Amino acid sequence: MNIIDCTIKMRKEAQANYANLSLAIADSELKRLFSLLALAEDEHIDKLMKIKAETMISPTTEYRLTDSVCAYRTRLNPNNIGAALSNDPDAYLHVMKDEEKSIKFFDRLAANSESETMRRVCLAIAEKEREHLQVVENIYSFVEEPRSYLEWGEFSNLKTL
Repeated sequence: MNIIDCTIKMRKEAQANYANLSLAIADSELKRLFSLLALAEDEHIDKLMKIKAETMISPTTEYRLTDSVCAYRTRLNPNNIGAALSNDPDAYLHVMKDEEKSIKFFDRLAANSESETMRRVCLAIAEKEREHLQVVENIYSFVEEPRSYLEWGEFSNLKTL
């Protein structure tokens, strides 16, 4: 499959993984986090589909990747995922590392590409992955913000939440 189809396939697998995690976890904050991440993956897939529509990649072998390369591999152990994440306050770090790994993958692919077209496509996908990483960071900040509220009498927050 070509590089864009490969990326879309991996993102769909990531979206399914986040949706499954949101169903498997009992903690309401992590459930909310993973459901928001699944929605963000949907938006990311739409952006990649636009790149695919705008980019005409010929079906030559230089743009083809094997199916083994195009598989989403999470850092989380799929066996008993609820127990693994139940006491993990930094579960989002697994997601961040997955996103950073995909950015490095496309940067390496661009650096090793002999074709200018392939290099530009890989760099465009890497840029979209960076934008998606920023979205993931923003989602985490949004979910964590209520817990990191600081009470100060100076700002008239005299009553506790």
